[in-house]
Amino acid sequence: MSDFELLASYKTHSDLYRHFKAEDLPFSWASIYPMLFDEDDLRIAQAQAEMGYHFFEWLAAILIFHSFGLYSLVEQYQFRIHSKKQEILSKLTTKKVITFMQSHPDFGNVQCPDLLVYSPDYSDWYFCEVKGPNDKMRNNQIDFFKELSNKSKKPIKVVEFKTLNT
Repeated sequence: MSDFELLASYKTHSDLYRHFKAEDLPFSWASIYPMLFDEDDLRIAQAQAEMGYHFFEWLAAILIFHSFGLYSLVEQYQFRIHSKKQEILSKLTTKKVITFMQSHPDFGNVQCPDLLVYSPDYSDWYFCEVKGPNDKMRNNQIDFFKELSNKSKKPIKVVEFKTLNT
């Protein structure tokens, strides 16, 4: 991760992770933070929460909101099927950058960083990759992120999590 700026390192309790996996927490968070999570995010989280997917990304978006007052698009924002996210994305960057985000065959099947973090007035933004306790960046991910940063002229920041157990 030394290739990218560390935005924050957080510790979270394993009980919170268990609540997310039990599917009750995504509903609560989506209702409390409608500026962060839309119906697509909730649908995706519902379908995959029991496997623990998306917990750290959602928690990072909430913590970034509370720490810096910034909103986040959570995962898959580059895909055309997510029209609300595409609308916001078009306010932040150029069509050329969006096209690169949507199609980058030279880097394999790697997706954009987990979060696209932006100010509520759209005046500034950056990418943020979220890493859970045992998560590491892959080489093709690093290469793609560097090229994405170069093309967009925006940094890729990292939020990392450690888990506290009972």
